[in-house]
Amino acid sequence: MVGDRRLSWIRVFSIWTLVGLGLVVMMYMSLSSDTQHFMLMDHVFTFLAQLYRGWIWAFLTPVVFQLRREIRRRHSNWFVVAGLHLLAAVTFLVWCNIMRIWALNFTFRWWDLSRYDLDAIFAIFSPFTIVDFYLYWLTVGAGALYDIDREKRLVEQHEEQLRTQLAEAELAALKQQLQPHFLFNSLNAVSSLMREGESGKAVETIALLSQLLRDLLSHTGQQEIELRREFAYVECYLTVEKVRFEERLNIHFDADEDCLDALVPTLILQPLVENAVKHGIAKRVNPGRVSVSGHRHGNMLRLKVCNDSAERPLGSVDHGIGLRATRLRLERIFGNQFRLDCSFGGADGAVVIIEFPLRMAPVSPTNLELCKA
Repeated sequence: MVGDRRLSWIRVFSIWTLVGLGLVVMMYMSLSSDTQHFMLMDHVFTFLAQLYRGWIWAFLTPVVFQLRREIRRRHSNWFVVAGLHLLAAVTFLVWCNIMRIWALNFTFRWWDLSRYDLDAIFAIFSPFTIVDFYLYWLTVGAGALYDIDREKRLVEQHEEQLRTQLAEAELAALKQQLQPHFLFNSLNAVSSLMREGESGKAVETIALLSQLLRDLLSHTGQQEIELRREFAYVECYLTVEKVRFEERLNIHFDADEDCLDALVPTLILQPLVENAVKHGIAKRVNPGRVSVSGHRHGNMLRLKVCNDSAERPLGSVDHGIGLRATRLRLERIFGNQFRLDCSFGGADGAVVIIEFPLRMAPVSPTNLELCKA
């Protein structure tokens, strides 16, 4: 903000310096027949007189801008507005010239106090003095254009904030869709164990599920978390499923060490892993493996979820809300800077690959504790 203000003052001062130089040219053009009799001090006086005029108006610019806003805010009648501006223009004309002439007297060390009284000031006024009257109206016009541009930028900023809030609300809604979806699947796993008479395993599963839900609730509202946390959620969920499937489910994690602190959308892997268990492992008689990996590819982070193919024919498989919500979340966060590829029923089983820009989480005490753990 300080830099913006400094830049604005530099711009205002530069513009009015150029105006002052333009007035010097106009002055010489109006006095072209007399300039041949000018001495060096006369040229310096003429030059500084117009530069001072421009610099005084540079300092008055914010005053005129604010005055225009106040007149506009307090009065709607155009005749009143015009009358007030006319009065202000005359006032500024007189005041600016008094300040300018006093500044010139001080610059040239004319210490005689008689040069500073109002009679001496008005005696120096010339027809060219009227230029300050027009400079006031020029400043008022510039203030109107400035306010129009500022209001336009404020509207654009407000619209951008609304778009951001809408995107965040959509992401939150998608995330809230995923959490109950995951919870229902987990409770179904518990009910299956109870029906099969595996009460001990059911109790163990509920304890793991409680731990996972506690971790999820501790990060409510966070749209992004570190990859290591996301892996921890997935590992906890797969541990819950392993209680149910036992040796039929093998779990494998693989990630580059320098990717573990990368930011990923919260629960981005959860629906993919659920699909891997539901449509892959649950349909197998023999053991199968679910693999989750995270690797760096240039400036992109690649996440991959793989599972061994089902041994029973599945026909047309609808992976439902999981993939649809995942794609929508990636679109909301990364626009078109992401990739989501799916391959089902191939020799390598089911493979889902996600790529998006790699961004590292800021270092914090929590991150340091996770790294040490």
